[in-house]
Amino acid sequence: MLAGKRHDIEDIFDRHFEAVYAYIAYRVMPDFETAKDITQEVFLAAIEGLPEFRGDATVLTWLRSIARRKVANHFRALTKRGTQSPLEPRVPGGDPAVTEPQDQVLIVSLTMRELPSNYIELLEEKYLEGLSVKEMAQRRKLSEKAVESALSRARNLFKKTFDILRKRKEREI
Repeated sequence: MLAGKRHDIEDIFDRHFEAVYAYIAYRVMPDFETAKDITQEVFLAAIEGLPEFRGDATVLTWLRSIARRKVANHFRALTKRGTQSPLEPRVPGGDPAVTEPQDQVLIVSLTMRELPSNYIELLEEKYLEGLSVKEMAQRRKLSEKAVESALSRARNLFKKTFDILRKRKEREI
């Protein structure tokens, strides 16, 4: 599909940088520098792998699969070094170096970590990849109604969890 030309690489980066960064950022929050580093690793791996990209999936789906592996490698390395477990999220707040938008991203990150994986996938496909309900249903071989229902449950649980974490953060400040 893509020939690996400089133009193709620039186009991929321009179109997908923000989505890949967002995908990684909420997984490694509150470490913004690590999110940037892993995002860079993803695009370097994509450049190396571009000649083998067959186009079976969208470019963003392919980049997210690379990102998923890079994030997993990051957490494996943390575990080997014996640093704090990434599965022990801390609620943000009180750090003067963290801006309010960053604080909101941290809460979103923690919220996403609390959701079941099928809800995470639905929300990512809808809001990060921009897929329609019809496309999501085709991907899953489900009816559109079933996907709409699951997406509604995912949104409701996200909102409920987000509100709980936001209130917890407000109490700690």
